[in-house]
Order: sequence, then structure tokens, then C-alpha cells
Amino acid sequence: MTETSLAKYEEAEDEWENVVTITPQFHGDGDNEADQDTNAVENRSIISALTTVEAVIEYINKSDMEDYLNKVRHGPDKKGFRKLFSCLLGPPSLPPHLRQTQKLVQATAFIAFSNEVPIHLAMLRTLYRQLTGATLDCPRYGAHWEDIGFQGSDPSTDLRGVGLLGLVQALYLVITPEMFPFARDVYHLSRLDSQEFPLLVLSLNITRITLHVLRDGLLNRYLALEDDVWTTVNFFYCALLYHVYHIWKSQHKTISNSGFVLQEAESFGRANVGLVIKNFERFLNINYSVAVKQSAREQIHKYTVRVGHS
Repeated sequence: MTETSLAKYEEAEDEWENVVTITPQFHGDGDNEADQDTNAVENRSIISALTTVEAVIEYINKSDMEDYLNKVRHGPDKKGFRKLFSCLLGPPSLPPHLRQTQKLVQATAFIAFSNEVPIHLAMLRTLYRQLTGATLDCPRYGAHWEDIGFQGSDPSTDLRGVGLLGLVQALYLVITPEMFPFARDVYHLSRLDSQEFPLLVLSLNITRITLHVLRDGLLNRYLALEDDVWTTVNFFYCALLYHVYHIWKSQHKTISNSGFVLQEAESFGRANVGLVIKNFERFLNINYSVAVKQSAREQIHKYTVRVGHS
């Protein structure tokens, strides 16, 4: 990333930082630069298997989530008449199994990134390789993370307010065949000199909005219809990202417009959940053929079942 681009990001930093900071608990922060350089050299010769959302969800389901679940809020605080009104006309209730998974998704936002958890590292590698087209694993630290829209050499420091959930949703975007062509289009737009923006910072903000929509019950109808919390929440995240992408591209927005665009996306997304989803479904059907999606599926499958060395 050029010095000019970095200056743009620094000028717009307040516009993008609309999330509460979660401080990751890093393991191995005492590693010296020589160790990191050695790891960098080794990583350049490795081709790891891509990580799937299913594998991450399995990891979450097997983890001890009690402490994180206890932090989950059940919705916006309401008192008096507002509470009664919400009970009468609020979102539909969910069956127990969906409520539990809904809470689990929310709890995932409290999981801090850890260098000692292989699947955490694998998620980062998968994001970088899928977006950039790289075939080899990249170093854990370095300026290359700015190429996909993190703000520095250590992407874990950007996980403010959304924790591991931010990586889960970005992973869904790049590893799901139906979403992958769209992911590449968003990435290419983010790299244009005229409309450049930090993609992963945007993605984390979209996850924050999605988390609030989920918490407030605005997705309950669709969770019940699909009977699948993770897929529904992740699809809505992609749909809301498309809403921002469409506005950014068609209205020729720049980084200076980022705060307004995000505020509009949050207001529109909360008030028009069904329309956001419908617009995205139409976009996918019109813009990406079956052949394009099949090609994406084959590419993803090739690298999710293969682990090797160059």
C-alpha cells in the first residue's frame, strides 16, 4: 500500500472505527523479529489446505463457550411501555435449538484471536489466498495484510468488537462457491485508485451491524424459515456488504464518504432485512452464471482437500 493510501486511511480513521475494541489475548507476543523472519521464509514454501466455515463451526461447537455465552445480551434494553409494546409487536420468537445457536453466534464475537490456535491462523491464511489469488501461505506478520484491507502488519488488532465472528463471516464470503465471485469483485473495487477502501475493515463493520440486527431479533423470521442460524446470519452479512458495494460503485464513493455510507447501510439494513436479502439474491442470479459458480466450487475444492509443499 502506498504512502498516499495510508494517509487517506489515517485521515478517515474516525469514520471507520465505529466498533468497541476487544483486546485480543495474544500468545507468543514475545517472539523476536528473527523468529518472525524465519517463519516468513518457511511460510512462503508452504501450501496449506484452505479452511472451511464448517470446520470453524465444528471447532466452535467443541470449544468451552460458557464464559462467552454469559456475556451475550438478549436484545436492546427496554422499559415500561416500550417493553410491553415490544412483547406484543416485536420479532417472532424462535424455537429452543435456534435460540441456542443464535446465542452461540453472538458469543463468537467475544472470542479473541490466538496465535496458538491453528484454525485461527488458517482462517487468516484462507482469507489472504482467496482474495489475492496467492497459492502459497503468507507470513503471519507483514505489510501484505494491508493488501486485503487490514490496517497494519498484524490483522488480529483490527478485530474490534466482533472478535472471531469477524473472521468467520469474511471466511464465508471467500470460501462459499456462490459468494466467491462476488468476493473477488468487492476486492477488486477496494483496490481501485479512484475508489480505494480497506476491505477487511469494512467487512468487520458489516459484521458489527449484522451482530446488532441478530441481537435485536430482526433476523428471527428468516432464521425460522431457513432453520439454519449460521447460514442465514452469514448470508445477511454478504447481502449487506453487497448493499454497500453497490452504493460505493454506482455512486463513485471514496474513503471520505465511508462514515455516511456505513450509517446509511445500518439504517437501511435494520429497516429492510427482507429487501436487503432479496436484492442480493437477484444480483447473484443475474451477474454470476452457473459456470462461474461451478468454476469457483472446483477451485475451492482443489485447495481444501490438498496440503503440500512447493
